[in-house]
Amino acid sequence: MTLPLAGVRVLDLGIITAGAASSQVLADFGADVIKVESTTYTDPFRNWTQVTGGGSRDLNASPAFHAVNRGKRGIAVDLKTGAGRELFLALVEEADIVVENFRRGVLERLGIGFDRLRAVNSRIVLLSLSSQGSTGPERDYISFGSTLEGIGGLMSLTGYAEDRPVWTGNNINYPDQLVSVIAPGLALAGLRLRDSTGIAVHVDHAQREAVTSAMGEEIVRASRGLPRPPRGSNSNPACAPWGVYPAAGDDRWIAVAVATDRQWRALCAVLGLPHLADDARYATTADRIAARAELDRLLAAACRNRDKVALAEELQAAGVPAAPVLTPGEVLADAQLAALGFPQRTPGGTLLHRGFAARLSRTPAAVRRRAPRLGEHTAEVLREVLVLDEDRIEHLRAADAIFCDPGAAAVPAEASPDTEDLPAREAAQR
Repeated sequence: MTLPLAGVRVLDLGIITAGAASSQVLADFGADVIKVESTTYTDPFRNWTQVTGGGSRDLNASPAFHAVNRGKRGIAVDLKTGAGRELFLALVEEADIVVENFRRGVLERLGIGFDRLRAVNSRIVLLSLSSQGSTGPERDYISFGSTLEGIGGLMSLTGYAEDRPVWTGNNINYPDQLVSVIAPGLALAGLRLRDSTGIAVHVDHAQREAVTSAMGEEIVRASRGLPRPPRGSNSNPACAPWGVYPAAGDDRWIAVAVATDRQWRALCAVLGLPHLADDARYATTADRIAARAELDRLLAAACRNRDKVALAEELQAAGVPAAPVLTPGEVLADAQLAALGFPQRTPGGTLLHRGFAARLSRTPAAVRRRAPRLGEHTAEVLREVLVLDEDRIEHLRAADAIFCDPGAAAVPAEASPDTEDLPAREAAQR
């Protein structure tokens, strides 16, 4: 069936996760997402050495890039040239949404800020996902997800006891993931407003605000002048036992959360510790909180020789919230996620990808193509969208306003540096 966003065209200037993953969601649900890069500035994820383990000489092989750019067409247009900028603005005339997550002011310096965009398309929606938003004394701050956790307040709540704060890690960057879930909805809200008014819309989403809004009740607590709760690692100050305990095997863990007396008794029964359920020292939640350290020691000993998956299933059957701590490989093989249809492959590809943000009953999302090679669809898009002839495309290519990947059509669905030798193409890309 026709996907729900079929007919919506998106120009994607998004990079790394926050921008690129946001537009990927729109592609999953049917939008024609055209990723715009150039040979002088590619998406940094194309050679994200931190994730790819040292990087690759092939700009098209990065797993990080493939993870957030599937379903898109890719063009290479140099926005720093007059011809390239005019090409982009011509594409804006035929687009519905532009997505970007550059530093504030970058679009204006390139001559494609919101005022310029709406001058060429009075119905355009610009989705800006900057670090700090467009106003305020810190609007020019640069950031990564890790620093956003600090300035957004989240890091003050995470960590181990009262040791130094801890962020979620450079390979996760929780703020980026959070923004990429929120932003597609913001884009569609802007699109609906555009459709009802006929007027261009600039959606200004500060990633910092997304982080702070995730703190929930702590914002209310602070507004009442109450102190910040102490950092407690995996423990819960209101319940016990509550934590992560070792299971059988190397790097095997199970998460257990007990909130009621009934759950406590069921936990003791499953772990073969009925005497603890009858022990007056642990009779109430307050008693168990006071004895947290001792209970953690006893539970660690009881769980250590149990299989994490089987134990979690037994605890769940007894009414105890519990879950095995799954590795990424175990997640991909998980029966529940398989039942939801979460693991996805690109057409003709071998790599497994994460699934969709949600499922629609009649028009589910679909992975329609792998991530684009640099400049793979430049000529195709210019012919289809702008109706340029081959002479005009060749003229633009010769002037270095665009780049067309000369061998994209012959490339395997998801090429890797182990299967491809591209010295000539890499020289052209450089």
